[in-house]
Amino acid sequence: MFSQRKSALVIVVCLATLTPAVLAKEYLFEASQLQGDVSNADIALFNEGGQLPGNYHVDVLVNGEQVDSREIFFRQRYTASGRPVLEPCLNRKQLARYGVKVEDYPALDDTRSGEEGSSSAKTGVTMRCVDLSVIPQAYADFQFSAQRVLLSIPQIAVHAKLKGIAPNYLWDDGIPALLMNYQYSTVQTDYRGYAKGRDESQYAVLEPGINLGAWRLRNNTTWRKNNDRSGRWQSSYTYAERGLNSFKSRLTLGERFTSSEVFDNVPFRGVMLGSDEAMVPSHLRMFSPVVRGIARTQARVEIKQNGYTLFNSVVAQGPFALSDFSAADGGDLQVTVWETDGSPQTYTVPYQTPAMALHEGYLNYNLMAGQYRSADSSIQASSVAQATAMYGLPWDLTVYGGIQGAAHYHSFSAGIGKSLGSWGSLSLDSTQARGVRQGKKAEQGGTWRLRYSKAIEETNTHFILSSYQYASSGYSTLSEVLDTYYKGGASGNEGWFENNRDRRKTRSTLTISQSLKTLGYLNFNGSRENYWNRTGYNDSFGASYGVGLRDVSLSLSWMQNRSRYAWQQNNEQIFSFMASMPLDRWMGSAVRANYQMSSSSSGGETQQAGLSGQAFDRQLNWTVNQQYRSGIESGDRNNSAMQLGWYGGYGQLTGNYSYSPSIKQLGMGASGGVVISSDGVTFAQPLDMNNGIALVAAPGASGVPVGGWPGVKTDFRGYTTLSYLSPYQENSVSLDPSWLPADAEIVQTDVRVVPTKGAIIPARFVTQIGGRALITLKNLENQPVPFGALATLEERQTGIAGVVGDSGQVYFSGLQEEGELSVKWGPSLSQQCRAAYRLPENKELSGIYLLTAVCR
Repeated sequence: MFSQRKSALVIVVCLATLTPAVLAKEYLFEASQLQGDVSNADIALFNEGGQLPGNYHVDVLVNGEQVDSREIFFRQRYTASGRPVLEPCLNRKQLARYGVKVEDYPALDDTRSGEEGSSSAKTGVTMRCVDLSVIPQAYADFQFSAQRVLLSIPQIAVHAKLKGIAPNYLWDDGIPALLMNYQYSTVQTDYRGYAKGRDESQYAVLEPGINLGAWRLRNNTTWRKNNDRSGRWQSSYTYAERGLNSFKSRLTLGERFTSSEVFDNVPFRGVMLGSDEAMVPSHLRMFSPVVRGIARTQARVEIKQNGYTLFNSVVAQGPFALSDFSAADGGDLQVTVWETDGSPQTYTVPYQTPAMALHEGYLNYNLMAGQYRSADSSIQASSVAQATAMYGLPWDLTVYGGIQGAAHYHSFSAGIGKSLGSWGSLSLDSTQARGVRQGKKAEQGGTWRLRYSKAIEETNTHFILSSYQYASSGYSTLSEVLDTYYKGGASGNEGWFENNRDRRKTRSTLTISQSLKTLGYLNFNGSRENYWNRTGYNDSFGASYGVGLRDVSLSLSWMQNRSRYAWQQNNEQIFSFMASMPLDRWMGSAVRANYQMSSSSSGGETQQAGLSGQAFDRQLNWTVNQQYRSGIESGDRNNSAMQLGWYGGYGQLTGNYSYSPSIKQLGMGASGGVVISSDGVTFAQPLDMNNGIALVAAPGASGVPVGGWPGVKTDFRGYTTLSYLSPYQENSVSLDPSWLPADAEIVQTDVRVVPTKGAIIPARFVTQIGGRALITLKNLENQPVPFGALATLEERQTGIAGVVGDSGQVYFSGLQEEGELSVKWGPSLSQQCRAAYRLPENKELSGIYLLTAVCR
């Protein structure tokens, strides 16, 4: 396709990139020595050691570290010695993104000698180029042969690099938008044994939201319906909040939960102002809970906190670990595992934050005022207020405390924490409270809390221990008191319940997570409670071990729930073993064989074998299992089950089916997200509304995978979303160019964004939609236009789009069916011409059009 004459051009350009320091002599090249009739070609620029100005896709390095990869416009200037060089055209925003202290150099707003440049010849957007020499000793070096720009910026003019967070001048609040998540699931269970019947359960979640500047409006509403009962709606929260970036804080108006570093979390309706640790450059982040358990059968797991449903979905038989739900900071999680046969497992997962240990001089505070908001609509809405603060002192000490107040309750807490260096962190605090339950006399009491946490990075060990000692039976939390105030007064049954409510005496929890490197991992958690008003205790313990041996995965899990009363003792243990191995040689690399065995002290033993796999570029996930259960009636010993999951560009679909001689269960679900903005309506997979979302825009490029997530592809317009971006950190959004349509090209495959919490950030990719062609340009005498001429598409109104070769050939992409080129090889009118083109009907095998156009 390309003539051998191209080799002469390559030699000229490569030699031109060598600096005089490398060459012992100055070489001149005659255009007449190039092959073909190019005697009128002007190669003076190459003889001077320069290159043609225009747009080049380059890597950008600041002080030796790569910070960007993009297309940049390069303009030509001459050095003091008269040598032509190319200078990158950078704007103030780009320099700020690269970490330059642009706020210290207001003169950067001026251009060099009033010149202007273009940020991209593909977009036609004119921009002003800053004068980098405004910063003393700063300069840019364009290494043409390596296609990279080396920016040398004095350290005094560069922001200190922060660990785990981007500089706040890069934080982007995003665009105004309406957004919503939706989820719907239904489960139907038919009982065909001795007790015939049907149980139907439906569950839906709507999460609408509005983004307007820095403000975020969010709501979470759930709907549940069981059998013939009327469906019940429940709003978990409705709130508006925004970040106060200068103060590293967040302002919240509406329904939320307080944090639990000092007091137990409180659901409220009102206003809250507090620190946002996600804005702070620290390795410390909020502790996140993981709910672990073992399902004896294919079961529905329901997780609640303070009466509000956080998670409700079907899991496969065997061990599970759930973390994809939003929980308020602290506060026990109530877990119910509804087995296929209708029997429930119920247990509590203690959820406590680690010991208090802050850096010296760091202040963490939280202020709240409003009404108490119980999950039970029959509870009165009492006024409530809370203030907490934590401050890091010298000598690795942290002091913290707070006050709570309500119409029938008040409490005070104070504590101290100590960082023990390599020994971890330890904190001790005391809370004194006085409360009046409805229809009762005032009670008061206190509690002591000891917390210890340790993270050993070298061994990847995480250890959290907490112990509560309740000094008297009169101690109550704010929620325990206010939840007794029913509208219209307490009834007899409610009074009986209050008299028999458990009063904790001690409570201890322990969580250990240990990586064994090549030998696997080990987790352990346990808790014990005992009480003032009754003998006995409640215990919950669990442990798990997993290891990977080449491609084979093995895991062991054990869980025990034990309670003891004066005359009664309950003790249930569940043990599970799981093995998984690939079947690459026989059924493809995405298919695995799975085996699970679980044994319950109350329900015999269950064994399950099956296959699982993925298809259609990981968009389809499937599982089929056959199960055998001992210790029950022979008719129900065998059970078959199947699960399907589809991750599509417009949402997700799930389905599950199980069958035994006496029980049949069918479940289906759908979920997704919607974003409405100035770019139109975009349907996508569920949105991560609490962190960051990229609105990917590649107009005209449909069906292109984004970010490597299964099923996340651009829609018919070239739009989609990418969730789970880290707020206040730099995130890279990538397109897979191998999936681009034949008539589409993109200038760059990656865009970097820094969202604030909950922001929707446009990630715009410049696309060229149209034909790709190698056009031979000839003049009226049927001779090629001069070598080195610059060709531009007229309709784009952009800078240099192509350099004419020695045979008059120039390459273009994104061509419409017909158009016009403007060609220049000198300043006079006689050195310019225009060429109209029309793409032929057929392409070459390479997908490129070959055509000739006359330049007039």
